[in-house]
Amino acid sequence: MTITKIISYFITLSMAGVIFWAQGKVTIFDSPIPDLPWGVVSLVDLYSGFTLFSLWIFYKEKVAHAIAWTFFVMTLGSFTIALYVIYSIKRSDGDIQKFFMGDNY
Repeated sequence: MTITKIISYFITLSMAGVIFWAQGKVTIFDSPIPDLPWGVVSLVDLYSGFTLFSLWIFYKEKVAHAIAWTFFVMTLGSFTIALYVIYSIKRSDGDIQKFFMGDNY
């Protein structure tokens, strides 16, 4: 799980940097992406993945925690997903089944 942790830290830092950079260029509300057909496809694809990942969170976590994590997944995307993977690795104590199943293990 060490490689997963390293990749997750890298994604977290990269996404934080890109989010701050992009926000300095164009605010999220002024983005031209929703006006482009492939921009819409990308957003539907992205939020479909976020929804599937959030289902995993709801399986593993208590409802209140799952709602909070899902809110941040839907607003901050892969940044939050990478943080959640790091959080899950720490909580699992190296047990891969506990990593995937949480308290349901």
